[in-house]
Amino acid sequence: MAIVMTASGIVPIVICHLIVSGLNGFNVADLLWYIPLLPALLLLNWFLSGIILNPLRQLLSSTTKLASLDIRQRLDVDQHEPQETQELRKAFNRLLNRLEESLNIQCQFVGDASHELRTPLTSIQGYTKLLQRRGSNIDAQLLTEALQTISDESGRLIRLVSDLLQLARADAGQQIISPQEIVDLRDVLSGVEDTVSVIAPEQIEVQFIMPSQPVFVFSDSDKLKQVFLNLTNNAIKATQGGGKVTVTLRMNNHQAIVRVIDTGIGIAPADQQRIFDRFYRVERSRTRSRVYGGGTGLGLAIALTIVRAHGGSIELESELNKGSTFTVRLPVTEKTVRPAVAPAIQQPVALQPEVERA
Repeated sequence: MAIVMTASGIVPIVICHLIVSGLNGFNVADLLWYIPLLPALLLLNWFLSGIILNPLRQLLSSTTKLASLDIRQRLDVDQHEPQETQELRKAFNRLLNRLEESLNIQCQFVGDASHELRTPLTSIQGYTKLLQRRGSNIDAQLLTEALQTISDESGRLIRLVSDLLQLARADAGQQIISPQEIVDLRDVLSGVEDTVSVIAPEQIEVQFIMPSQPVFVFSDSDKLKQVFLNLTNNAIKATQGGGKVTVTLRMNNHQAIVRVIDTGIGIAPADQQRIFDRFYRVERSRTRSRVYGGGTGLGLAIALTIVRAHGGSIELESELNKGSTFTVRLPVTEKTVRPAVAPAIQQPVALQPEVERA
């Protein structure tokens, strides 16, 4: 660095000297001035470069130590050092904050996933050992119960692994939705209605309200159906007997807007902040999971990931003991200007929830 600074300083001097010599006549004796000038400039620039590079050396030393230290440690910011290196230290600390936050989330995710995987595996192992101990002496009723439990827990395990795979692909930046096509969102919701009407409980009314005009979106219809099934099931799970869940579809400002509205127990403000977090579940005593079975806490996280992959968003409005409203917004295509050909669908149905809220 000192050599570069010296060269950058001496070159203009030489150029000026040559210009002046060309005007007044070249004198070899003038070159003798460069003999003491060059070492003097070199020493001066060596001293200045040391002053300039010293904070960078200290910063390099500090960052090198971080490779072998706890990631929770931070670089010390000296108020007396140059502002540029102060900003570099602050930038490194912000980066370390992000890395620590990501690491904590990953550790929490692994811990939660391990817990959720252990639960069905423990049940499967327990009933398998029971069958081995009893052998041919087991009665038919206990055998049926054991096999049903093993089947249910295996299915739960498969769904959990599938959900984890979807989230892992999304985190890795991979495409989680199949090749998209233009679909009428009314058809997707009609598929949801057909699916849930088969297992509809009688104590809760669910109403689908859709427009007469088609609402076209560029999407993976199977994934969107998964989203709306999850939201509707969660709404049912939070609604007491005699309550109502309404699913509406409309288009506004080049957006398809689907709202899932329930008259259930609502979600506390503290839970609303984390409702889309992975493995986060609303307090079990506030849900109807004891009736319909627990979920894994991945449903809403996957729903949010799928909607974002479609360029949309999910919003939540909720008030305790009054109900909740999940609003999904999706971009529509130009085909939404076509004239309506289908009648309005306003048929109340009932629904069996499958996935726990959150």
